[in-house]
Amino acid sequence: MMHKLPELACLGGYGALSRIDRSSVRFLWHSSYWDDPQSGVLLHGGERCWFQVIEENEGNEWFRRFLVVRLTDEQLREETSWHELFREKVGTHTDYDEEEKRQVGALRPKETHHEFYDAYKDRQPWDLSDNTVLGWFEV
Repeated sequence: MMHKLPELACLGGYGALSRIDRSSVRFLWHSSYWDDPQSGVLLHGGERCWFQVIEENEGNEWFRRFLVVRLTDEQLREETSWHELFREKVGTHTDYDEEEKRQVGALRPKETHHEFYDAYKDRQPWDLSDNTVLGWFEV
């Protein structure tokens, strides 16, 4: 059964969703990063989807759990367009190869970064409330 993000609270959290095997997803790029990816686009069953952190634990056993959210065609086009502008003006260091290795250090000259960030500051925040949540996975 598929659910929307607002329904998760009524269901008792993401644990009511299907757990997705980590080996069935592959990061394509991240949009936010803190010690590891927090959100971005991945490949799941041949479909590009959004992923975002839903929970993490830094105690005895570190883990980070992510939701996998289906994007509309329009949302995917928009996210891809922003990512391509980022690649062109800032760098490809947020991209992952076929083996999920990050392209660390692939930065563009600093003089072009503002061309992305000046435009990005006016981007409207995501509204994923009507999107289908496919499940969750853990790293």
